[in-house]
Amino acid sequence: MAGKEPMKEILTEWRKFIALNEKLMLKPGPNGWDKYCELVAEAYARAPKFDENAVSSFEAMKPFVDKMFKRIEGVVDIEFVEEHPYADAEELKQDVKQNGVLRISTLDAEHDIFDPQTNAKFRAVHDFMSHIQRDTQFDAKGEIASYNAHIQTMPPKSHPALFTEVVGQACSFIVNGKFPEQKIALLPGFDYEKVGVVEGYDIVNKELVKKGGEPEPEDDLEERCQKGYKTHPKRKTKKMYGKTYRNCVKAEE
Repeated sequence: MAGKEPMKEILTEWRKFIALNEKLMLKPGPNGWDKYCELVAEAYARAPKFDENAVSSFEAMKPFVDKMFKRIEGVVDIEFVEEHPYADAEELKQDVKQNGVLRISTLDAEHDIFDPQTNAKFRAVHDFMSHIQRDTQFDAKGEIASYNAHIQTMPPKSHPALFTEVVGQACSFIVNGKFPEQKIALLPGFDYEKVGVVEGYDIVNKELVKKGGEPEPEDDLEERCQKGYKTHPKRKTKKMYGKTYRNCVKAEE
C-alpha cells in the first residue's frame, strides 16, 4: 500500500460530494422505498432472460468497469476468492479499513455479456463505490445509493443495463430472499436518472401513490379514530399542514 493516496482523504471528499448532490425521491417505509423495491422486483421477474435490445446498453458498461477498476486498485488491494467472503457490509468495511484488502467472490460469475473476469471486476467496482465510498449496508437504500454513484460517471447509454444489474437484482434479492437469475434485459416503466419515479405512480410526501389514488395509511400512524368513527374505506389518509393523518369518518349505525 506504500505510495498510495490516503483512503481517509478520498472518502472524506467523496462523502462531501454525495451530501451536496444526492436527492432521495422517496422515504423509508411500506409506501416509499419498500413499495418501490416490490415494483422493481416484479418487473425483474417478468423480464425475459435475454433481450437482444438490451445488449448495447450492457456493452456500454465495459469501458467504465475497466477504468474504475484500475483506479480502485490504486487505493486498495483486491483479492478474488472462490467463496462469499463477507457476512455483511460491516465485515467488508473492517477488512478494508484494517487490512487494506477488498475480497471479491468469483462464484456464479457467468454472464451472457461480460466474461468472468469483467464480471468480477464489476463486483469490485460496485462494492467499493457502494459500501466503502458511500458507507452503505447490504440493503435497498445502499444499492440505490450505489447506483446513483455509478451513473455520475457512466455513459447514459449504460444506465438502463446498470439499473437491471444493480437495482433490479438487489430488489429481487430483498423481496424474495434469494439471488435472482442473471438477466440481460431492461426494466421499462422506471426513471433511470431519478430513482424512485415509476410510470403510473405519483410521488406524494415522498411516497408512491397510484395515479388517481390515495396513499395507504402506514401501520405506524399513531392516531386512531375516536369512538364512533372509522377509517374511510377508500381515502384512508388525508394531508393537513404538510403532514399525513388518518382520514376518520363517522361510523354507520
